[in-house]
Amino acid sequence: MGLRIPLSYRRTAVALVLTLGAVAVPCAAWYLAGSREIERSFQQEKADVFHHAYKKAVKLADGLANRLEKIRENESLRPFFHYQNLYHDPETAAEGVSITRSPLALHGTKNAWIRAHFQIDESGKITLPTLNDMFPDLGLWSEEAEYCSLLAELSEVSAYCTGGAVGTAEAGVHAEESCTSDDWFFAGDDHLLVDLPEGAWDVHLRANELYAEIKAGRKPEVASRGTRGWDGSGDRTVEVGGFRWYTLPVGSQVGLVGIRRLQTPSGPWSQGFLISADAVEQYLDGASFPASFVPFEGDFRDTRPDLAGPDQVTFAVQGTPWGVVLELSGELESLRRQMEADRESFLRIFLISTVAAGIAGLLVVLLVFQSEKLAQQRAQFAASAAHELRTPLAGLRLYGEMLAEGLGDPARSTKYARRVAGEAARLGRVVTNVLSFTHLERESLSVDPVPGNLGEAVRNACERQRPALEESGAVLELDLPAEPVDAVFDRDALAHILQNLLDNAEKYTRDSENRTIVVGLQSATEEVELTVADHGHGVSPKLQRSLFRPFTRGETRDSPAGLGLGLVLVKALAQAQGGGIRYRDSSSGGAAFTVSFPAAPRGA
Repeated sequence: MGLRIPLSYRRTAVALVLTLGAVAVPCAAWYLAGSREIERSFQQEKADVFHHAYKKAVKLADGLANRLEKIRENESLRPFFHYQNLYHDPETAAEGVSITRSPLALHGTKNAWIRAHFQIDESGKITLPTLNDMFPDLGLWSEEAEYCSLLAELSEVSAYCTGGAVGTAEAGVHAEESCTSDDWFFAGDDHLLVDLPEGAWDVHLRANELYAEIKAGRKPEVASRGTRGWDGSGDRTVEVGGFRWYTLPVGSQVGLVGIRRLQTPSGPWSQGFLISADAVEQYLDGASFPASFVPFEGDFRDTRPDLAGPDQVTFAVQGTPWGVVLELSGELESLRRQMEADRESFLRIFLISTVAAGIAGLLVVLLVFQSEKLAQQRAQFAASAAHELRTPLAGLRLYGEMLAEGLGDPARSTKYARRVAGEAARLGRVVTNVLSFTHLERESLSVDPVPGNLGEAVRNACERQRPALEESGAVLELDLPAEPVDAVFDRDALAHILQNLLDNAEKYTRDSENRTIVVGLQSATEEVELTVADHGHGVSPKLQRSLFRPFTRGETRDSPAGLGLGLVLVKALAQAQGGGIRYRDSSSGGAAFTVSFPAAPRGA
């Protein structure tokens, strides 16, 4: 079965559906559009960060590549014998034995990017030009401890250069190969052939021994042939290869090392230099993002950016097996926090606006509902008023015609006249209530409360209504104090209040066995309470919530006819006099209405 909507509230239902659509559809569209815009803005800003980081990585990588290539070129020009602390210059061989201290031993490296130079002979022994085991005074004394420590860190380099595998990289080259590979010199490197005078290599090997003899004042002896490692073939050529970049272990870490291969009369030698990590780090400090110089994983011929992680940008430094890594996690986390803040702000505004729109829509629906309800109540009021007017008018017409035509029992003419008067009074009460309610709606209902004896006024008003009540079968009982009860009230308003309360009590006790209506009066400290109680069925809890609203009547079809204005007017008149009204269940089981009036000051 479908939901049936009462005809009287169809417009409210239509207004509800239209309001829901008018609020829900735009709000849903706004939410989707706002959420997408926040996400789109975040992705755009994220892309901007990566784009800026990529440009910065390219710039840093290019700068590093240029610096490292310049270092490689300069070191390639350095004579091979400079890598030894004491050496024999082949060009001075004709002048006799000459032993010279290496410029690297005298001044160290003048390039802050080079941490140290080293040399590895055919036996795998590694030496530093800045350190001389036999003559410590010929080294750089101020940094001897540092160079001894560095010599220990470079101990593994010897193993790689005499038989281990190292990763290399140059333009167009990417391979894992051993420094002892037979074709090492013929892989496209520029290499140099150095012709040595006879005996020059032996002098170079024995530089420390010869220096000791010279220092002792003895003339050193040099063999012309059969030098250490000499194969007797008379070969006096040193072939020097070009420097290539390697990633090698340096202590507990890895470092970028430039190494060149030497083919000497004694066998294969290696010479190299270590790039300073501190110098590179200092160079990268100026980057917009945290940057680091790390071994590069991937194809070194590919210079496109490689996303090493979700929050990183890596760019290869051309010609080396290393790359620049920019860490974007901090910047991206800031963007994510900003996105969350924007989302929370949007949701807050969205919820406030949606609730406001919902409240506004609900108010519109309530206005339509109230309008329909008021229209229904007015239609019901019109029908009730017509009924309330028609009944006394019918009585007036009946008894008036009987009196005019002389019908009925002539002896009962007085009774007929009283009936006419009663119906006229009833008609007057209906008209009075309607007019009073009209004044109430127009906010023109006025009273003139003055101090007086409330007990006497209540008694007089009740006595005026006693005949009509007793004629209808009700019994009026007064419980009024003998002494005067002073209060501030309006006599006409009081009469109107009692008229409506007594009329209600009479109507709602017609099917009760006890139709006694009790009117009582009690004095309090600051007010006087007038109570009208009956022995009827009372008022249900549900109806009590709307008891003093216009057009409220009994819940059953058998309820007495009426306009539903009596209690509304009683409340309005009581409040206009500075008092109020409340309902309670009577101790006898019926209804009890208590109206309060301000107590009159003494001497008023």
